[in-house]
Amino acid sequence: MSNKAVIFDMDGTLLDSLKDIGICTNIVLEEFNLPTHKLENYKDFVGGGAMVLLENSTPDDISKETLDKLFNRFIEVYEMSVKDETKPYEGIDELLKALQKRNIKMGILSNKLHKLTVKYYEKFFIEYNMSEVHGQKENIPKKPDPIVAIKIAENLGLECKDILFVGDSDVDILTAKNAGMIAVGVSWGFRGVDELIEHGADYIVKTPQDILELLK
Repeated sequence: MSNKAVIFDMDGTLLDSLKDIGICTNIVLEEFNLPTHKLENYKDFVGGGAMVLLENSTPDDISKETLDKLFNRFIEVYEMSVKDETKPYEGIDELLKALQKRNIKMGILSNKLHKLTVKYYEKFFIEYNMSEVHGQKENIPKKPDPIVAIKIAENLGLECKDILFVGDSDVDILTAKNAGMIAVGVSWGFRGVDELIEHGADYIVKTPQDILELLK
């Protein structure tokens, strides 16, 4: 068994899900007679979980009560089915197959609600038998708090310094840094390379296959 592991963020790293997130958010905003947004603008709103998404996509003076209602409705809309527009990025399946073949341990840590993280894992990645798949859970701090990342390392029987944490946003880079892991930013995600560099990414990869090179 390898003494290395890779923990992946989900949205913007493994899955190209921005269009579906934007579509579902706009549906909810319309229902509440709030302004909607162009789908590409949602890349600046995501990364912190569903509530942060809604806070970022609604007016500053919106009430906590309305935000709670928006949140509950968003989960209903988003949970209706695994969305048709969401799919793994090009090269992700090949990367995961290669990691599995090399006995590299893998996990997922997302700020998406845990039940939705598991749902999308089961839809797209269950064949890779990841032992650690975690989304946002009640009463457990979300990324960039390192508590879950460190727990994953313990469960995998590895030291944090031997784990690549791969993501597309400042939240992921900070999570890696806070946990003492190797921070790997992906150039194909939602937020862009400048943000990853600014927050201290140890490496920037241009393709999923580049991650294999980092493990050599």
